[in-house]
Amino acid sequence: MHSIIAALVLAQAIASPSPAPAPAAASTPDPNVVTLSGIFSDYAVATKNAPGTLDLSNALLTVAKPNGTFRFAATVGAYAFPVVGAPFAYATDPGANTSLYSWMPSAYVAWAPDAHWTISAGKQTALLGQESDFTYQNANIQRGLGWNVEPAFSRGVRAAYTSGRFTGALELNDGYYSGRYRAIEGLAGWAPSASTDMMFAFIVPNRDTPGNPTTSIGNKAEYDLMLTQSFGKLSLTPYYLLIESPASATAGFTSAESASLGSVIGTWQFSPVLSLAGRYERFVNHSAAGDPSANADLLGYGAGSSATSWTLTPQYTFGRYFVRLEGSRVDATGFRQSRALIEAGVKI
Repeated sequence: MHSIIAALVLAQAIASPSPAPAPAAASTPDPNVVTLSGIFSDYAVATKNAPGTLDLSNALLTVAKPNGTFRFAATVGAYAFPVVGAPFAYATDPGANTSLYSWMPSAYVAWAPDAHWTISAGKQTALLGQESDFTYQNANIQRGLGWNVEPAFSRGVRAAYTSGRFTGALELNDGYYSGRYRAIEGLAGWAPSASTDMMFAFIVPNRDTPGNPTTSIGNKAEYDLMLTQSFGKLSLTPYYLLIESPASATAGFTSAESASLGSVIGTWQFSPVLSLAGRYERFVNHSAAGDPSANADLLGYGAGSSATSWTLTPQYTFGRYFVRLEGSRVDATGFRQSRALIEAGVKI
């Protein structure tokens, strides 16, 4: 975990472009410093039996005041969320990517009264999930099947606590970007050593929350057990995700449904400039084929469906610049996708 997010919630494998507010450290840097950073990258996608495409993956600027009692951060720009097994969408396509979460995907203010507590409010990245939102934050260019069913951003109030090896956070927010329906999201993390982080995260929305443009099933509760483990040049981040959608006459769901996913992401660092990342996922709907309830398909390939994905991503970094290739394959019930990608960019 990068230091800012690790100090707050140990929630993500790579730091957010709008850094999550961190509790004050014992030796705090200048509390008045405001930073400006950015990321600009393009990517090309070639999907079997589909036309090739080229688009920007990130054009983001972040202004942040990460230290002191009062803090803030805001990220602005355009971005894309390529996902294995999903159709390609341009960064500014209606109903996808930038149009879902706006040109300001993250913005918050925070108060850190002491070295343990941070209270933040605004539009923040989710606590739940082993993968971050933007392409450059992750080992792979595309997000996985698991990320695709998890919350990405939410609007709410978060309280975070850290003490020694323990971190925790609890948030009241609008769940899967529902706008007005409330959800409780939380995380507890324990780091027994410098090479091991263990985390449990959850989100429980109102059972009557309807779907919205970011998710077709908005009342699903999710429980995520995550591990980050390093062995020298090898880093592994396995996780298990359980999803439960209760019956709700208001939301149009006639029965309770569930699904589960097991995944492992691994990175081998050959040198400071060259690495190789891989991801394996197995996602299963627990519903029966032909289940008529509108929440029976938590995966996206139909009631009773399942899917397996494989992704392999070598990356070369030179200074602030990076370039990486990627190959992925998804085998699902009634569906198969093979895809190749290349992404190149610069961090400023």
